[in-house]
Amino acid sequence: MSKKIRVAIFHCGFIYSGGGERIVLEEAKGLIRKGYEVEIFGPTLDPKLCFPEEVRNLGVRTFLPQLPSFIPARHAFTMLASAILAPFFALRFKDVDIFLGANQPGAWIAYCVAKTLRKPYFVYMNQPNRLLYHREIDEEVNWQNLKEYYFIDDLIKMLRPVVCYIDRISFTKGKTILVNGTYIGDIIRKIYKAEVDNCPAGAFVQKKSDIRSSRKSIYQGDFKVKNLEGKDFSIKKPYIFLTNRHVPQKRFEYAIKALPFVVKKFPDISLVVPGPFTSYTNELKKLAKSLNVFQNIIFPGQISEGLLQKLYQESAVYVYTSPEEDFGMGIIEAMGWGVPVVAWNHAGPTVTVVNNKTGYLAKPYSVEDFAKKIVSVISDKNKRVELGKNAWEHVKKNFSWQKHVDILEKAIKQEIN
Repeated sequence: MSKKIRVAIFHCGFIYSGGGERIVLEEAKGLIRKGYEVEIFGPTLDPKLCFPEEVRNLGVRTFLPQLPSFIPARHAFTMLASAILAPFFALRFKDVDIFLGANQPGAWIAYCVAKTLRKPYFVYMNQPNRLLYHREIDEEVNWQNLKEYYFIDDLIKMLRPVVCYIDRISFTKGKTILVNGTYIGDIIRKIYKAEVDNCPAGAFVQKKSDIRSSRKSIYQGDFKVKNLEGKDFSIKKPYIFLTNRHVPQKRFEYAIKALPFVVKKFPDISLVVPGPFTSYTNELKKLAKSLNVFQNIIFPGQISEGLLQKLYQESAVYVYTSPEEDFGMGIIEAMGWGVPVVAWNHAGPTVTVVNNKTGYLAKPYSVEDFAKKIVSVISDKNKRVELGKNAWEHVKKNFSWQKHVDILEKAIKQEIN
């Protein structure tokens, strides 16, 4: 019997339930199913906030002990310390055959450990290093998700030439750079002057029998949901679904501002927005009250993975408001359930949504056009069914997790051989 290949995946951190974290966890599960031994590490970890079930089941760990929660800027200090001490972690991974560095400082740590052990490594990039290459939306709202990272941003500004060099060599010295879709791949290619291989994120392609493909199943009924704190919510169909981390970069306010237009046509419609609450959530609630649509919005809070999939399944339309998204995994997750999508005709959604076939791409950043597209999906029931079927076929053909992991495995075999 041949020896199992051991893979170590190093990610930038696990302190919220984001797309980058989802990709790493699904990569690990997919490789394990294929017979690989996989371990996952990151500088930071909050098992309560980052896909609790998946993180626990896969045994995600950190390079260094985590500091107590009462210590200010604990995540920032741990991330910085992990990056500085990266070469000294090598002995811990001497039995690993190949390393995958996902984003920074995951790529840097993988580079240091692999070079020390003289083992192969490769990288996966959701985006260029945002500490160095801010997007326009990041400049508008401050790129950091946590204020404790501000001092790292200030430090990098002082040491930019050094950090740029470290960033570039750790991303480009491996033989393979995998990227999350062609849109962001083109940007990465221009910044790093390196060739990249397209390996878009995947989605769960649901059984056709589980898809809500009849008008009755899409537009009628209600059901109860319970969040992780045990609080109950009642959701009535049809409803609009929106997922993402509750941070300003995601611009949920576009959906809330569109809601008054939709409510004129469908007074009982609801917008369902799950996810752990942040200070941004409070801003959204204030906006909804000022627009007199608060009663049409449901914020369930943090929910289980099973309930998340249920909410995708039962929704009439999925909306994606982020104005400058690198990819947008929620889009393909919704389409994997046969749910059409309304998103902006810009950035990541342009490579996942086929306009007028799997959903609609609205004029950036016209709230009125966004609202019209939502109304169009809900109003024409026959068209809604058609869009949903097309969306499911599109994901099955182009964006399954199986396809993603197959590309990943090919890169592993190329590196090892």
